Amino acid sequence: MITVGEQVSNMADVFPGWSCERPTKRTAVWIGQLQPHKTIYTLRVEYTEPLLPEGRSALYVQPLVEILNPKLKRRFGNAEGSLPHVYVAHPRTNRIGPFLCLFDDKKSQWTSENLISNTTIPWASNWLSCYESWLATGTWFGTGKHIQTESNGRSAISALMEHYYATTSYAALTGYTLSTP
Repeated sequence: MITVGEQVSNMADVFPGWSCERPTKRTAVWIGQLQPHKTIYTLRVEYTEPLLPEGRSALYVQPLVEILNPKLKRRFGNAEGSLPHVYVAHPRTNRIGPFLCLFDDKKSQWTSENLISNTTIPWASNWLSCYESWLATGTWFGTGKHIQTESNGRSAISALMEHYYATTSYAALTGYTLSTP
């Protein structure tokens, strides 16, 4: 496992312009900017080093990424959702997002053996590139999964959940913590 201290040191080497705060011994929060195309985005990346006995799902231990500026725009009525590939609520925080969906927790795409500078930041840049294309075209060209029917369209229940609750996450709606026993 890469410690939070090692993550902080590596991020300082790879992204020296990003600021870092340590609100707790196990947590680091970075603020920095990315410009995948036209727009400069300010991001906040929060990582808490997991305790080995926590037994949390990958979703719970992955870095939490949000865009601070400019605010992400929605496209209501879009076939892929008003803002695809985000969590409006996330089990790790009481704050309301959106938080970027960068990893498939079911496929272990991120573990505590990964450096944030080699995974999270480049993937956030890719997400922002897909987002800018989606704003222009209405189509999400990146990879990832949507809640879909067998005909590859959005399910009626996911469209209703997003419309009334601003999320398609059952975990966010129910407060389920996604931890394992």
